[in-house]
Amino acid sequence: MYSQENIRKVQLRLLEMAIAIRNILEKYDIPHMITYGTLLGAIRHKGFVPWDDDFDFYVIGDAYDSAMEHLRSELPDDIFLEDSKSEPLYFHGWAHAKDLKSISECELFPQDNLYTHHGISIDLYRAFNIKSKYDKLNRLKAHIEYLNRKKKKGLIAETEYSEKMGKLLLEVIEEERKIVDVNWDEDEDMVGFISIHNDSMLAKDIFPLVKYDFEGTYFWGPKNADLMLKRCYGDYMQLPPVNKRKPHYSKVEFLT
Repeated sequence: MYSQENIRKVQLRLLEMAIAIRNILEKYDIPHMITYGTLLGAIRHKGFVPWDDDFDFYVIGDAYDSAMEHLRSELPDDIFLEDSKSEPLYFHGWAHAKDLKSISECELFPQDNLYTHHGISIDLYRAFNIKSKYDKLNRLKAHIEYLNRKKKKGLIAETEYSEKMGKLLLEVIEEERKIVDVNWDEDEDMVGFISIHNDSMLAKDIFPLVKYDFEGTYFWGPKNADLMLKRCYGDYMQLPPVNKRKPHYSKVEFLT
């Protein structure tokens, strides 16, 4: 049984991994921030949401690829950087930092079980600086690249691929038309997010990044955490019903 005691053990291991990631990114002055459930935990609980066994970072800007190479070479030997360079079936648009000291099962995201390594992991989502008029177009193109990767690796049916691709291409045409035809007098700077949520925020609500207390240490987060959390969760200070308090994993075993 995946108990609260098991979840806490997972959280403490994720915390070790997250600190190692933070330290490397800070060493190279690469902007990054916690997000989603991790940011929610920092604000509401000063640490993990009690039933959450996940950890989410955004790595921001053009340094994403070099950041991944720094992590690949400098993370401890028991943390594996999982991406298209290290995993033959990898199809995500961002990397994972994966624990080599555990084995997990995940019913919520069964496709992740196809990968070679099955330890608990940290999402290293990609964020980019962009002008507002290009934001949606950029995210549409990222979605197209994602579908193409899944198709290339045989992870999506041809009918589903064709249906989704057709809709996306029509949206791309419409967005390209808007970029030309619409008056963009207030073309503001934005941070575009490539993640499962595929969202974006104005740069002025992200920067300057702020330190948030988390489990006795700190992590960087967005300047306007309230706005980000309201967009993700609504009244985020209100605890969800018990039947909605679900962990990411269905089972975790530690090897040592």
